[in-house]
Parts: sequence; C-alpha cells; structure tokens
Amino acid sequence: MYRAYYQLKKTLNYKSIAVEELFISKSFQEAQARLNYMKDKGGFIMVSGNSGVGKTTLLRSFAESLDSKFFKIAYAPLATVSVIDFYRQLAFLLAGYTPHKKDLLFRTIQDTIMELAVNQKTIPVIIFDDAHFLKNENFFELQLISNFNFDSLSPALFILIAQPHLLERLKRPAFEAFYQRISIKINLQPLSLQETQSFISHVLKNASASQNLQQQQKNLFNQQAIEMIFRRSRGIPRVIASIMEQALIYGAAHNIQTIDENVICDIEPEL
Repeated sequence: MYRAYYQLKKTLNYKSIAVEELFISKSFQEAQARLNYMKDKGGFIMVSGNSGVGKTTLLRSFAESLDSKFFKIAYAPLATVSVIDFYRQLAFLLAGYTPHKKDLLFRTIQDTIMELAVNQKTIPVIIFDDAHFLKNENFFELQLISNFNFDSLSPALFILIAQPHLLERLKRPAFEAFYQRISIKINLQPLSLQETQSFISHVLKNASASQNLQQQQKNLFNQQAIEMIFRRSRGIPRVIASIMEQALIYGAAHNIQTIDENVICDIEPEL
C-alpha cells in the first residue's frame, strides 16, 4: 500500500538490495579496500560488527567483485557444528565430496586448496559466517588446516564474519597462536548522522518510480525525523531501513505526506 501512495517502485528491504545499489559509507569503503588488498595475499581476515551493520552485505559485495576464473568462493554458513561436521562442510564446499574419516577429510581439504592455488591458479576464498558461534575446537582445527609447508605458505584467504565479542574471546591465551594468524581485523562501524541522512536519500532514490519524483521523495523525511531515526537505529543500516518502511506504512495509512518525528515515535520497527 505505501509503495503506491508514495509512488515507489519497490520496497525498502535493504538486506536483499543489489550490490550496485549499495550505500557506501566511509567504514564500508575502508573495509572494501582492506579486503581487496588481502585477496591475493591469502591468510586470515576478521570482519566484525554489530547485527545489521552490514557485515554479510560487505562480503556479498566483495565476493561478487571477484573474477571466478581466479577465485573460488566457499561460503560456510553453519557455525554451530561439531569438529567432524566442520571438516565435512569444508571438504564438500571445496572438493564436492566428504570422506568418512577425519584424516582423509583433512587431507582432502588441504590437497584441494593446494590444487586450486598452485595448479589451477585459483585462490580459495573461504568465508565463515557467524564465526562467533564456532566451537573452540574448530578454531584449533582451522589453525591446523591453514598450515601449509611448515606454515610458510598462505594459498587461501580465510574470512571470519563475527560479532565483536569474538575478538575478546580469541585474545585468551589458549587462542594466542590462532589470533596471531589474523592479519587484518576489520570492525565495520555504524553510520554517522550525516551518513544516515545520505543513506535515507540513497534508499529512497533507489526505490523511486521515476526521476521526476526523486526530488520530491528526497524531502519525504524531514530533518527531525532523520535525527530521531538515527538515535533509534544507532546508525545501523538494517534498522534504519526497517524504521523507514514502518514509517511509510504508517504514513500511507494516515495520509501523511511528510514523515516527521511524531510518526517515528509512533511506530515500532521490525528488526
């Protein structure tokens, strides 16, 4: 209903937005640069940040930017698994099959990584989503898996996507050797107030039905509403988009042309 009322061509679901329509904040841009720097070097990267700040979106953007001729993406979404299931997941993602025994799984993973990197000139990019859920034993196994030629080679890029508290966990003495392997630690930051304002304009522009309506929709949220959205969302893009959508649903139902702070006070975003 709100799309017709405000003449928008699509919903404001930012989670599924196309990569070319992403809003690039300063923190996002810096993170992209650091990922691009590491893509040919290999090793470990950690991307941390609060829920909804854009970690998975950042990695989706990075993955889509890689040439499939030179990079193989292995995305591991299951973090709460046993050690043997951890190995099976990796073996299947990389080699397409899963031996039964742990030693064969280990060998399959390492051999496939070397085959890709050395013989096929294709760098494996192995992404662990929700890595803060990984069991302690899995970090120890991951340290072993990434040990090539007496730890002198880095034929694959390992990316850990996690909540910020994983860093504190990995600083414990038991994880010191693994923590030292993480070459780059990216902490994706929420948007500033100015970036929040730009983000709102950007989302509305992408959703506009025509060029002629963009200027009108640019002022759809007044300044007081934008400031309240920023305070309520704490600058988290997913929450900002949710507040915007709920505000427009409310506005359309009550024939409100310009969303103000009163509307923002009256709605509860779906997080």
